[in-house]
Amino acid sequence: MENLKRSKPEQQVALPEREGAPHPDDCPGCPHCVGDALLEQELLRAQAKMSESGLEPTRVVGPPSPLPTPAEAPPPAPEALPRGTSVGRYLVLERLGAGGMGEVYAAFDPQLNRKVAIKLLLPGGEGLDRSEARLRLMREAQSMARLSHPNVLPVYDIGEHGDQVFIALELVEGCTLRRWLKEEKSRHWREVVEVLTRAGRGLAAAHAVGLVHRDFKPDNVLVGRDGRVLVFDFGLACDQGTANPQAPAPVDLAEILRAEPTASRDSGSISGIRTREPLETPVTRAGLIMGTPGYMAPEQYRQEPVTAQADQFSFCATLYYALYGEHAFEGSGAAWLARATLEGRLRPPPRDSRVPGWLRRVVLKGLSLHPRERYVSMGALLDALQDDPRTRLRRDVFVAVAAAFLLAVVAGAVGQWHQRQGLCQESAAKLDGVWDAPRQQAVEKAFLATGQPYAATTWAGVKRELDAYASDWVERQREACVATRLRGQASEELLTARTACLERRRAELKALTDVLTEANVTVVERAVEAARGLSELGPCAEVEPAAAHVKPDPQLEPRVEGLRASLARARALRISGQYPAGLSVAAPVVAEARTLGYPPLLAEALLELGQQQADFGNPDAEHTLKEAVWRADAVRLDEVRTEALVALTQLVAYDAARVHDGHDWFHQARALLVRTRRQGRILAELESSHGLVYAAQGDVAAAEASHRNALAVLEQVSPEENPEKAVVLRRLGNALSAQGRYEEALLVYQRAHADFRKALGDEHPRVGSSLVNIGTTLTALGRHGEALEPLRQGVAIVARTLPVKHPFRSQALNALGFALWRDGDTKQALDVLRRAVATAEHTRGPEHPEVAQPCNTLGLVLLDAGEPKQALEAFARALRIREHALGAHHPELAGPLTGQGEALMKLGRTAEALAPLERALSLRTTHAVPPVELAETRFALARALWASHRDTARARQLALVAQSALEQPGGEHLRAEIQDWLASHAPRE
Repeated sequence: MENLKRSKPEQQVALPEREGAPHPDDCPGCPHCVGDALLEQELLRAQAKMSESGLEPTRVVGPPSPLPTPAEAPPPAPEALPRGTSVGRYLVLERLGAGGMGEVYAAFDPQLNRKVAIKLLLPGGEGLDRSEARLRLMREAQSMARLSHPNVLPVYDIGEHGDQVFIALELVEGCTLRRWLKEEKSRHWREVVEVLTRAGRGLAAAHAVGLVHRDFKPDNVLVGRDGRVLVFDFGLACDQGTANPQAPAPVDLAEILRAEPTASRDSGSISGIRTREPLETPVTRAGLIMGTPGYMAPEQYRQEPVTAQADQFSFCATLYYALYGEHAFEGSGAAWLARATLEGRLRPPPRDSRVPGWLRRVVLKGLSLHPRERYVSMGALLDALQDDPRTRLRRDVFVAVAAAFLLAVVAGAVGQWHQRQGLCQESAAKLDGVWDAPRQQAVEKAFLATGQPYAATTWAGVKRELDAYASDWVERQREACVATRLRGQASEELLTARTACLERRRAELKALTDVLTEANVTVVERAVEAARGLSELGPCAEVEPAAAHVKPDPQLEPRVEGLRASLARARALRISGQYPAGLSVAAPVVAEARTLGYPPLLAEALLELGQQQADFGNPDAEHTLKEAVWRADAVRLDEVRTEALVALTQLVAYDAARVHDGHDWFHQARALLVRTRRQGRILAELESSHGLVYAAQGDVAAAEASHRNALAVLEQVSPEENPEKAVVLRRLGNALSAQGRYEEALLVYQRAHADFRKALGDEHPRVGSSLVNIGTTLTALGRHGEALEPLRQGVAIVARTLPVKHPFRSQALNALGFALWRDGDTKQALDVLRRAVATAEHTRGPEHPEVAQPCNTLGLVLLDAGEPKQALEAFARALRIREHALGAHHPELAGPLTGQGEALMKLGRTAEALAPLERALSLRTTHAVPPVELAETRFALARALWASHRDTARARQLALVAQSALEQPGGEHLRAEIQDWLASHAPRE
């Protein structure tokens, strides 16, 4: 059976490598000459140990372990390495401390003539086996190596010492935050806030490169004697939005809460996990939770995906401890702390506390039970910590007095500074009415009112996506302001360009939430993908001042902004699937932009109109998008030009006659992305669209490579499950199926199905369509009975959730009909396939390419049911439709041509059968097609040649070749049929 195809392309939409450490040859002096003397000096001047007491170890929280027997004894503490021991190129000075994970030594680097700290893992530390401990230390090194920030402890090197792994870090003279707090009986809250604020900047830097620390606590902050504050120990760091993929369900928290948990000794090896980057491999094992009770966020206990808000919780728990001298949550043991954390039971402040109320409110907001109730980012939290009302009042009084008594110019300067300070703290307020609580309630209400079975799940997905987008927007707006107004790192011109870019994104977000508050069934179906289809925020950070272009005449600015707001609404309607409405909004904007005389707006409007026309099937789309390309080029709007080229590539993605144009537009867009250093979803969208172009020309191997390229990009951008990744997986599955690699295709389709379910819920139509893909592939593998269940489930979901005229209805029925026939139920198969043909005709029109597929399948079943005349009519119709749409040389014509030959033989018109069968064989031998399909055509031609007495020797040779190609699953029945035929058709003398 031919593989299911979609009716049209579906909408889609690196971390830089760290520079190497200095080469040893760059170091001054000769290590062999001066190393011994310097080592002796360092040994004589070694500082007192920085050993800590009262550390809170990172806990691996799991089901309570059995009590040890009396015979068991704790393992002896490892002996310290002697002074002068070589660890890599480093020479040990003294042991500074030891913990559950490893030891820390002061050491000397003779090549660079400096002291370093060496962190050496202990085998079996914290219940981890060697492979896990090694991986965790490597994760720590790689995480810290991704950071270069004054408040993150620098990593110099990583290496091996015997069977142990070590990392070399900067040696900082000082102590941990916990020890620093104990050095004085009572530290003033202002001093505490200042130290923690610096540590918070280190966390914010980690968040900026996509990392979550996951174990921030007083023991993982260094306070140096030089005044520096440094975050360290990134051994549990993970990428934002991830959790523990090895644990399919949260652990039984009831078990944790019933008893004091202990670290499990049955660690289980993860050495068999295949990974390229240690940072990508989870060190948390199935059923366990990593972190430190008392500082862990509730979502870490529940093993939910963690974001920067989890670190924010840990930061505020640490700040609470530093301010009040006790844990934020009630209880003293891990179980008590876990229960209190999950229930949100906070301690009351000590009676003698001098911590002001405003500061406590800031900390408590960061300790909110739900991540969405905390601050939008670490930056916003740090801003709040600096916003002391009393200081603000004194500052306001000072400004007022200065305004009255100082020179006007001084007063103006102070006022301007004060205004600038305020500007960088107002980003979140700009989202009022865009994505605030009332707007969220309105969207949820609209979704649930549609009555769709997947509405609640879709709402949760949309909220998650838009919360993240809004938070990112606020942080980028604040950072752009700070870089110019406070740090002086960027010009006012650059700030203007970045702000203008972000404002257009904010308008898009508002337009989308406007549409979502009016949601209908179509909007709910596309809502999660629409939320992910908002323009990416990354390009706004890279925008150049020139990209702002010449501003419109001041008198035209209100009209320009109004038209841009209309374009934002048109885009929101388009990405939410409301094509006619979107087109009606975009077309008038283009018409008015032509009369306005402001080129950037016209280029933007043409892009949106062209995308609307393409989605609506309007033939003017190509001309509109081409004009958008050259108008954007004229005013250096690279982003608009790139999107237009991607849309042009997609436009011909299923048009075999236009593949050369598709390749040309792909290469233009790819070159532009390289020049502008754009990555992300637009690159993935372009690569996958190119795969569809390859598929249209029948080059499915090249299509496979393009879809794999797209997946690699998406994995870098967002490793979690999401709809666009699932769409590309499904396209990859189609490419594999077209090559007959059904077992590989089945695994890919199953991944796509799992991703769709995770992102969209069990009842979404995309989940139904992916079940159809799975069932179709099981049928191709010969597992007919097994295929019926996912096919019936998929058809039922499609019937419940898709509009009556949706094109996939006919494709799902076609797949089910074929499987029923293969399973032996010919009568029901005919009923289902006739419905599939009628549905395709009703949905797409009688001559649409989508009608050809169920016609061809109906022909196969009619032929088997003893109705060759009706079958011949069905094959002829399928051939005519496909030839008109795809041209005379497309491999998809081979299906109905083979069917024609078979029907003509059944009717006794064997000589007439030769021509279509020869043509089918030519098409299938010159293109990559599944071996079963090629074998079917070869065997049909062999029988026709034998029956017509044309070339019996070639007939047997064709049958033998067909038989030899049927080694893989799915071809057993045909192989047996060919063997029987060969046995009864001996060579003629």
